[in-house]
Amino acid sequence: MGNIVVERVEWGSPKYKSAVELRDKILRKPLGLNIFDDNLQEEINYYHICATIDLVTIGVLILKRINETTMQMKQVAVDESVRGQNVGRKMVNFAEQIAKGLGYNTIVLIARETAIPFYEKLNYLKMGDKFIEIGIPHLKMMKNGF
Repeated sequence: MGNIVVERVEWGSPKYKSAVELRDKILRKPLGLNIFDDNLQEEINYYHICATIDLVTIGVLILKRINETTMQMKQVAVDESVRGQNVGRKMVNFAEQIAKGLGYNTIVLIARETAIPFYEKLNYLKMGDKFIEIGIPHLKMMKNGF
């Protein structure tokens, strides 16, 4: 396996497009949904982070500004073939450094129930009660001062 490269990519670029395809494959298709039904134009103002190995997109994460102090992490996905190899951890750490560098001190996210242990290992805290979104259980989580 080659080196994992984590970087910010521009909306509309070829790397962004491959990231959207990965999000669709991992996050939408298993639920019978299609990411291309979404308004992807609104993502032009988001921060897009990709992980690649040998130029193949293996992970994706989006940061969205909520207010002057808070960003939302969303659409986090790692290809099944590389899970357990710290790809997600590297992307989250990279995202936290971007947020910190831009002056934000809080990240919130809506985690699928199956991802809660992953975020807890990265010191994200549970907030509130579980709820159903897109047909599956989720929980709001947050982290301050990364």
